Amino acid sequence: MDPETKRKLGLAAAWCGPLFVVTYTIFWGILGHNIPPPNMMGLSAQELIAQYYGKYQLEIAMGMIGCCVAGGFYLMFSLQLASMMRDENGQLGLTALMELGGGILTSWSVIFCPALWATAAIFANSAADPITIKMLHVATWIIYDCTFIITTIQCTGVALYTILNKQQTVFPQFLGWCAMATGTIFVGVIFIPFVTEGPFIVSGIWNFFVVFGVWLLAFFLPYSFFAIRALSKPLEPRPLRSASHA
Repeated sequence: MDPETKRKLGLAAAWCGPLFVVTYTIFWGILGHNIPPPNMMGLSAQELIAQYYGKYQLEIAMGMIGCCVAGGFYLMFSLQLASMMRDENGQLGLTALMELGGGILTSWSVIFCPALWATAAIFANSAADPITIKMLHVATWIIYDCTFIITTIQCTGVALYTILNKQQTVFPQFLGWCAMATGTIFVGVIFIPFVTEGPFIVSGIWNFFVVFGVWLLAFFLPYSFFAIRALSKPLEPRPLRSASHA
């Protein structure tokens, strides 16, 4: 494959970053009624169905199925980001593999968990036991949030590459510190299963607005911007070698 075609494919993959943000916000946030999500630990099973699943059953089911598709854009962006983190020999070093592995597993989470929420929505107004619906809902949120270490590893890999690799010029160094901070703030989500009110509930100031806001504004969108900017520049034509004559 010629270099210009590779650049164009990479640019398309980089645009999957903003595309993920837009589509996932629509499907998960708006249709899924998750801005913010219901306070699952503060609601009884019957209240969760009455105020959430039963009330917005079709919208939630459609939105979550949409997330199963939109999550693939996160995967494509993560793959492209890893490819831009190759070392001077064209190999994927440790930091690139951290980003790649973390990105793949995070992609699985943002695809798989909505499939379970869709299942809960579909059966919410049936003869299914409300306790079963709530158990599925809570278990899915625990998988979604409390496996944060996977995304932290992704952010840390990107951060270390950006900060320590003095040869790379695509991402500014300050962005690496932002990525490091992003990976750190996720730790607060470990309190979600144990609290019913305050900033650390699933819809709380810290665990929803701060965590998701910082991830979006300090990590995902900035790295998407600089990746797109770098790949938008057409490759300079290579000078032709002059033929030698005997």
